[in-house]
Amino acid sequence: MALQFYFGPSGSGKSKRLHQDVLHMAAKDPDCNFLFLVPDQFTMQTQMDLVKESPGGGIMNIDVLSFGRLTHRIFEETGYGRKPVLDDTGKSLVLRKVASSVKENLPVLSGNLNKIGYIHEIKSAISEFKQYGLSVERVGELAEFSKSRGTLYYKLKDLKTLYQAFDAYVAERFITTEDTLALLSRAVHESKIMKNSVVIFDGFTGFTPVQNRLIGELLKVCDKIMLTVEIDRREDPFVYKHPYQLFALSKQMVTSLTEVAQEVRVEIDEPVWLCKN
Repeated sequence: MALQFYFGPSGSGKSKRLHQDVLHMAAKDPDCNFLFLVPDQFTMQTQMDLVKESPGGGIMNIDVLSFGRLTHRIFEETGYGRKPVLDDTGKSLVLRKVASSVKENLPVLSGNLNKIGYIHEIKSAISEFKQYGLSVERVGELAEFSKSRGTLYYKLKDLKTLYQAFDAYVAERFITTEDTLALLSRAVHESKIMKNSVVIFDGFTGFTPVQNRLIGELLKVCDKIMLTVEIDRREDPFVYKHPYQLFALSKQMVTSLTEVAQEVRVEIDEPVWLCKN
């Protein structure tokens, strides 16, 4: 089990080198599953590129997936995630329903609920809470921390009330898209697809805390995780100081994943550096 980074600036050929290495590994070990994870908009292009670069013109044991498709694949195999997945429209409808039931407990937000787009903004805020692992209790703590900030305090209190009502409503009925990754973190341990597989991440600029936790669980069951990181050769990717430094997002991603690997006691292989000619 290992973690390996492919470093290099934009246009240096990181993805091409990663494709070549994965194709070579896949040909050498046809019984191993290679799961290539990319952002949704790049799945088709990555499949085409891999097929073109493959010496045999095929990628029999390589699957190109997004986080969503990986979730669907593992849930289908393990039986997890049997509840209907609540999409953005569904979330907005549920929020409008629960907001009307707790309206009297929303001193700040209640007057804006009927404004066009306001429910959508609240839905986005709750989605962000879930993506970054903020529980209802944690939002309440943040509200208390901001008690001296006036309006912010009351807005956070109202958001906590809506968040709590939303979670209570969907708990026995649905699963949100953000919650699927938390559930996937448990499901991967029962998946034969994931066991001893190689997982490759390409095209990502960073991961949310929930995604980092998932990667930590993948490191426990997969043979190897490989990923590309955009950064200049003159920079140290393993040192993240503040969000305003050069390549801050890349450094934050590398340092957070390094911490995850250390927590689960997984080796970090020698990185591959690509430079522009």
